[in-house]
Amino acid sequence: MPPRNLVPLVLLTVLGFLALAFAIFGASSAPSGASLTVQNGSSATFGMPTGSNSFTMDLVASVSAGSGTQAVSQVRQIRYAPPASMVVSQVTPASRGVARLSPAAISCALASYTAIVGGSTPWTPSGNAYVRTESVADYSARVPTATATSCSPEPTTVQGSVHERASVRSGYLVGVRLTIKVPPQRLSNGTAGTSGTEGEALVVLSINGQATRHLGS
Repeated sequence: MPPRNLVPLVLLTVLGFLALAFAIFGASSAPSGASLTVQNGSSATFGMPTGSNSFTMDLVASVSAGSGTQAVSQVRQIRYAPPASMVVSQVTPASRGVARLSPAAISCALASYTAIVGGSTPWTPSGNAYVRTESVADYSARVPTATATSCSPEPTTVQGSVHERASVRSGYLVGVRLTIKVPPQRLSNGTAGTSGTEGEALVVLSINGQATRHLGS
């Protein structure tokens, strides 16, 4: 075979290997089926674009600072109606109205709800739910926090883990439970950091007026 005919064949071989490499990379970097189920469920619940669905949701929070201490818990209920009405009321330990959020605060709240199930750590099936564990650093670098002037993540270098459990029913995300564990440690400035366990849960009660307990029934 003349030498000039070898070049196209070599190029085709190289391109074939490159195409195979890109296909393998694409398959390995694409979200898993479980991750797509959770993320698509989040989109179904909060709407596409985010905030286009109305919903009622309980936010359950508990904090235990160190071993042997009693956990302090609180439940707040969120009632959202698009495009710009979000009312927060406290359910426990005492029932009372809390706040009617501004449009900027609503936008930040919605961004934080959807960001919880995002990230590169894959979800895996576990019974009738989906679970994963990521670092506090990864979680804090992804989920935005509202301040008086901004809505952005507040990355931290504190060591710890976030154990997450998501429930999806009939294609809708109906609940996310987080258990954040921070062990005793020294901070970068040499001081002792606060350790303990924090629990957070988003329990979706209704979506567009339909009770989530009736989904799929």
